[in-house]
Amino acid sequence: MYKITWDKETGGVRLHSRIVEGTLGTSPRPVFWEELDLLKLNELGWVYPHCEEPLLWAINKQYWYRGELVFEAKGANIYDDATVVFQDGKEKLKLKPVDVKKMLERCKEYMFLLESEAIEFIHETYEQYAGAQKSIQAVAANRLDYDALAARAEKRTKTKMAIVKENCDSFDIVPLEEAEKQGKKIFQTTKIDRFLASFSGGKDSQVILDLCTRAIHSTDFEVIYSDTGYELPSSLKLYEEVQEYYKALYPDLKFSVARNHESVLNYWDKIGTPSDNHRWCCAVMKTAPLYRMLKLDDNKQARVLTFDGVRAEESTRRSNYGRIGKGVKHDTVINARPILLWSSVEIFLYLWKYHLPINPAYRQGMTRVGCLICPFGNEWNEMVARTYYSDDLAPFLERIEKLTAKAGVKDRQQYIGEGGWKRRASGNLIDRTSFVDFKSTTPTFVAKMKKPKANIESFLPVLGKYALNKSQRERVGNIKVRDNIYDISIREIGSEEIEFKIDNIYDLQQIGQIKKVIWKTTFCVQCEACEVECPTGALTIYPTICIDKDRCIHCHKCLDFHDKGCIAANSLYMTTGSNISKQGNIDIKTLD
Repeated sequence: MYKITWDKETGGVRLHSRIVEGTLGTSPRPVFWEELDLLKLNELGWVYPHCEEPLLWAINKQYWYRGELVFEAKGANIYDDATVVFQDGKEKLKLKPVDVKKMLERCKEYMFLLESEAIEFIHETYEQYAGAQKSIQAVAANRLDYDALAARAEKRTKTKMAIVKENCDSFDIVPLEEAEKQGKKIFQTTKIDRFLASFSGGKDSQVILDLCTRAIHSTDFEVIYSDTGYELPSSLKLYEEVQEYYKALYPDLKFSVARNHESVLNYWDKIGTPSDNHRWCCAVMKTAPLYRMLKLDDNKQARVLTFDGVRAEESTRRSNYGRIGKGVKHDTVINARPILLWSSVEIFLYLWKYHLPINPAYRQGMTRVGCLICPFGNEWNEMVARTYYSDDLAPFLERIEKLTAKAGVKDRQQYIGEGGWKRRASGNLIDRTSFVDFKSTTPTFVAKMKKPKANIESFLPVLGKYALNKSQRERVGNIKVRDNIYDISIREIGSEEIEFKIDNIYDLQQIGQIKKVIWKTTFCVQCEACEVECPTGALTIYPTICIDKDRCIHCHKCLDFHDKGCIAANSLYMTTGSNISKQGNIDIKTLD
């Protein structure tokens, strides 16, 4: 939020409310002795203490000591160490630690304003949504559907609108920006079932958690950590330390861990490695387990408000975010972003000010703390992971190497080191036995499935109500999809193949939905990602696939959440394109 300059006296940084001489264009990160050891500076002639305080700062791969550029690091990947290139005269230095205490003293006024605003934002946001039931009753007393009116106004004006209370106790709909400028009380009509402080093991989520404890009573929110199976050992250890720290202060603060029922490596083996254009692991290993944990007693998804640590500085996409995001990843979740405009410097200043634990991975040189390996991760972090967490990284790297060899890639080490695997999902390299062939689409739709993972009747209710007369090897009947009734048949061909047929269908949109059901039936690995999309709680994926026909409203959200209605199917589809390959007696065609 504030401008940053070097503070040569303390070895740290200064905050400013405006641009001054020497203002940095990019927020630096602190560098500790562990990272310098990683770069072998102790073997290259530098002398520095092994201390808690940072020793210098880095902007990208440039390293600065008391306002002077001293060296750059080049290269580095999952196989190779970085090369250090010194500035002239900086080959041998004796470093003094940053005077953190004096740096904090010089920044204290700005940090006070920054954290006070964030605490106020958290408190006001909580109060608005916690009191939503009263808001609903007050607005309803005016006998107008203000939510619907606000939605129509937003669509018409392309401007965020808000419901506000006027002096005469009436309600009005005005632009959100105008309401905030005039200090009007904004009414929220979305009832929230649970309030969360998002915790990932990273520095931003640590600050969010601490701010929440200062803004909201500890019984009014909870902390959930998503253990994706990719977690850095240091993050897992930090979660235990953080839980112990806050439990001592707030014994009634609830902590939980969300995990998928299966390991991430098993999913890699079933559907291939994730890639930069199909990062399925986030949905399967993080989002689905978290939202499944948040279900209510009737299996419906809870309405959740999450205070998260998203910051605009982190990416161009995030720089366009607002402080309140509705339905960003899920219809029932609202994301509130108290530190959206904070810089990484301000994050670290907060951690030091309140003596909060810092994930050791930052000290070891990681620029961002996330997964051990990620298609969106950078080669620098992979070098750090390989150095400090080689045993944990090994199973993932072994699979990448195996699949790369299977693909016939030459210079495999260079290919992997440069991140080639991230741009090439490997679903087509997986040894699989299930396949689908769309023989025809209209007016008679015919699909053949070989060794489908699920019974087609497990997913058929999603399309609509149906009835089948069952014989020994064929089921014949009809299904109502929207306002149309179609004749259908399901026929067993041998012991491994199923043929699904539907007659006299011309609606291309409905054909697309039927294809998604076929894809799900053929390739479902019970990852649970589609289950959390169900608004009524009708769908259960694990331990068995089940649809409560009385509760299913055929909204198709469990189909439309993904291109093929199934993450596993989509992984396989994206890597085979429109190619045709033979498997047994079935031509495998991947069609839209």
